[in-house]
Amino acid sequence: MSAPLYLCVHVCDFAAQALARPRHELCSTAVAVLTGDAPLERVFAMTSAARKLGLLAGMSRVQAESFPVVLLRRNRPREDCSFVELTRCAEKFSPRIESIASPREETCGATLVLDVSGSERLLGDARQIAAALWQEIGALGYESSVAASCNAYASVLAARGIAGATAIAPGCEAQTLASLPLSVLQAGAAQAATLDAWGIHTLGQLAALPARALAARLGQSGLLMQAQARGQYPHLLVPEEEPADAPLCESMELEHPVELLEPLLFLLSQMLEQVTQRAAQRALAIASVETFLVLDAPAHDAPREHRRTVRPTLPQRDRLTLLKLIQLDLELHPPEAAVIALRIVAHPARPLAAQQGLFAAQTPEAGRLEILLARLRKLVGEGRVGAPELLDSHAPEAFRVAGFELVAAPPLPPSAESGLPAAALRMVRPPRPVTVELRGDAPAAMYYEGQRLTLQAGSGPWRTSGAWWTHPAWCREEWDVALREQPQRCLRLAHDPGASCWYVIGVYD
Repeated sequence: MSAPLYLCVHVCDFAAQALARPRHELCSTAVAVLTGDAPLERVFAMTSAARKLGLLAGMSRVQAESFPVVLLRRNRPREDCSFVELTRCAEKFSPRIESIASPREETCGATLVLDVSGSERLLGDARQIAAALWQEIGALGYESSVAASCNAYASVLAARGIAGATAIAPGCEAQTLASLPLSVLQAGAAQAATLDAWGIHTLGQLAALPARALAARLGQSGLLMQAQARGQYPHLLVPEEEPADAPLCESMELEHPVELLEPLLFLLSQMLEQVTQRAAQRALAIASVETFLVLDAPAHDAPREHRRTVRPTLPQRDRLTLLKLIQLDLELHPPEAAVIALRIVAHPARPLAAQQGLFAAQTPEAGRLEILLARLRKLVGEGRVGAPELLDSHAPEAFRVAGFELVAAPPLPPSAESGLPAAALRMVRPPRPVTVELRGDAPAAMYYEGQRLTLQAGSGPWRTSGAWWTHPAWCREEWDVALREQPQRCLRLAHDPGASCWYVIGVYD
């Protein structure tokens, strides 16, 4: 069994870097992040350039304004998006990741611990893995430090105190951590004050104290800090693993409002590529995609969202198919104003395949069929393309247009075993209006197809009505009549008492 190996990624002042990184004009400028409500705003985080000017965390806004720095308000959504980006970069090296510090807590830094045990033959030795991860994070625009060690918490302390990429050899944890300041332990204020009063300023000095005397004065917390300073703390890694069916999110803020659909589709294509790749890593496909377009609004109005949802017939892995469905849907329902931000939420599902019989008729591919249906909806409108579905109602020809689904055809009913001839009613669509002569309340003759026809026999009426509690109430009477002609024909008539109209709705064959 190979020895354990842990990597720690520490991004100091993550809140400031997350705000300054997307804006190129701030990359080389001193930036400070403020938090709190006015007038009690204080400095929460700052870039390395602002720290070199003498700016300190906790300063008030008035004090910070005396320095040549750019002051920004803390942006939680931007920090969360940047932290997700940082986590995805770390996932390239290991899926087992524990978050020691994140924007969800009241800390300005971000710290991740990765378990890369057994990856040496694939990624190289500890120093090579640490250097590769440090370069990957640097390519994203973050100033970070990465440390590798056989002890998880030793790598955390080394990443907090040593810049760049560091690899601690097995057994050299205490020697490597000895020169680091006590601030990397992030101990409580009371414990830090006690150690400072004793003249203890480095981890090496803390590790050299007698354990029994330290426990008598600081208790178990003192022994815990000493074990961490010696690189002997047995930290149990608890990786954060999201559920396999967790939604996949991507977001992007635009520098300028965009009104045309073509540049939006270019950005959506990049976001869909990220989503489909993450779904493929879980061996899943995309069942639906929700698109949120944040619309531009006047200065005094809150931004609005244009939300659309696309649900393919079968879960899709093809990015181009999903992009085409989103394009056709946005062309049918365009946003009402310019777009200033994009966000998509994809819901993954297990991929399904439509298995057809060996001798069954060939049907179009599910993705192409869905695009064809979307094109038809764009031409004729929503609610007019799909499969007819009968409603649970006695209303004549009551149906609705439901979504088209690839399902197996139901088996045909068995044929009648009796020798009696069966009559089939062939419906006439649209129904043909006729003029009927009555004898009492029953029809006696009718004008049909340009001639007067007398009725030999008839049965009825069969009365149906419904929906009397709504505005489109309906009422109907139906008759079966036999015409006095050769060859003889049997028809089905319908009478609308409200409009006093008669129709031929069917012919018996």
